[in-house]
Amino acid sequence: MNKISVVLSALLLLSNLTSLRADDAPSADKKIKIVLIGDSTMTDSAGWGLGFRQFVNDRAEVLNESRGGRSSLSFMTEGRWTNALALKGDYYLIQFGHNNEPGKPGRSTDMPTFIANMRQYVTDAKAIGAKPILLTPLVRRQWDKADPTHIKSSLAPYAVEVRKIAAEENVPLVELHDLSKALCESLGREKCYDFSPTKQVDGTNVFDGTHLKPNGSVMMARIIVNELRAKVPELAPVFRAEPLSTNPVAVDSKYNAVVAFDGSGTFTNLQDAINSAPDHGTNWFSILIKPGTYDGEVVVPKAKRHLRLIGEERDHTILNSDRNQNEGPFGNIYPNNPTLGLAADDVHLESLTLQNSSGDHGQALALRSDGDREILNNCRLLGWQDTLLVNSGRLYFTNCYIAGRVDFIYGNATVIFDRCEIHSRNGGHVTAANTPKDHPYGFVFLHCNLTGDPQPWRNPNGVPANTNQPPKADLGRPWRPYASVAYIQCNLGDHIKPEGWNNWRNVTNESTARFSEYQSTGPGANPDQRFKWSHQLTDEQAKNYTIENILAGSDHWQPDSDPDHL
Repeated sequence: MNKISVVLSALLLLSNLTSLRADDAPSADKKIKIVLIGDSTMTDSAGWGLGFRQFVNDRAEVLNESRGGRSSLSFMTEGRWTNALALKGDYYLIQFGHNNEPGKPGRSTDMPTFIANMRQYVTDAKAIGAKPILLTPLVRRQWDKADPTHIKSSLAPYAVEVRKIAAEENVPLVELHDLSKALCESLGREKCYDFSPTKQVDGTNVFDGTHLKPNGSVMMARIIVNELRAKVPELAPVFRAEPLSTNPVAVDSKYNAVVAFDGSGTFTNLQDAINSAPDHGTNWFSILIKPGTYDGEVVVPKAKRHLRLIGEERDHTILNSDRNQNEGPFGNIYPNNPTLGLAADDVHLESLTLQNSSGDHGQALALRSDGDREILNNCRLLGWQDTLLVNSGRLYFTNCYIAGRVDFIYGNATVIFDRCEIHSRNGGHVTAANTPKDHPYGFVFLHCNLTGDPQPWRNPNGVPANTNQPPKADLGRPWRPYASVAYIQCNLGDHIKPEGWNNWRNVTNESTARFSEYQSTGPGANPDQRFKWSHQLTDEQAKNYTIENILAGSDHWQPDSDPDHL
């Protein structure tokens, strides 16, 4: 090869390499993605996450995936770490320890497990090309009884191990534990109360020595930002010299009460939060419920109207009871032992899971409603027999998932199910309406999707039977003679019986029950095979099945125009 060819080849190679580097380099407008992984002391609502945002400029975006009540173990087992990795962050700030301590079922770990978990976070973050940064846990403000000017931190052993892991894995370490401890001791206990939220313990307000008010969030974030400037200097350009606000507004502040089982809210018990609402209120009282499983029955008393119960994450904010209506203790707090009982009017539920986990052995209600003008949006109701009792009034369900087996939607209320999924477990009967004769509408399903188990189940262990045939269900049976149920433009799965309905072993019900369909679709739609005593609505008849006509009543209630339900 002559000299000219060598020079040309070298220039071409240099040009290709330059082009590759230009393609690989982040564009000027590409933001650095910082993902926060940890427990409640890292969240925007009760930890330093909100304060951290005050320091970050528009060169970066902060994705706070931390969640209250999570340990290094439960954050993984719930799939949250997998979801966080899917965000493809550039930096992952990882802080655990608080909920690894003993006495926290499902979260506590021994120290070897904690260490293994933390190493896994580092390994997984590196595997996607991200940079993991470990933080020692925020100190608990546990003042030493013998020397109340000093803190005796139960989290010190976790901080020791995190330091070791950071050194061994050669990743940056933010020393939050010791620096936050030193800051608190320099301020003293009384001044620390200024940034400590209060919570109710046995009906008494006490200072929370774990979590932070917004002003405390900024104070602790300043420690973290200063550490990052020193330990991860390439991140320094994304931080402001001073925060946007030294006392920012927390998102949770728009709620009247916040329930969190880990103590990061204003209540740990939902019933206590409900009881704190004013009686006969005319303004909405909103309660945010943080993710977690809250066991035991809950009641909204009749006087607690205009109440909103809002879950932070539908599938992970679970109200659960494991009792059916025949199980003690006697002196039940609400008829039928429902997981949630609504006695009040004007209650809105959003993004919640209501679950009765007692199993398929009798009536086991997830929800009983005795109020009027109730709205459920984006909720899940899970049970077997009698999952949902709508006992009176008018209700509007939208974008909900309701699962059960025998008569799992029943009662005499007027109810619209709008764009909901209705799932039959092991066949059975979808509805058992008890509509009064003088009520023109009972249960109306608008644009719903009816699904069923693909195989039957054997009780009591829930082992699938050896068959590929789905267990069959009917669309409903009349609990009382004038039951009214209509399916309007719904998609019906192959679990629905061709004849469609059931007369509850009483032929006289066939002349009174008001069972109808309009433009059903799917494999379960068989209008020609339906019982002749059921009805296929005409176009003209179907025009009457609107939200306005069905739910308006004498007070002209219009739930779909109410901004509070969405």
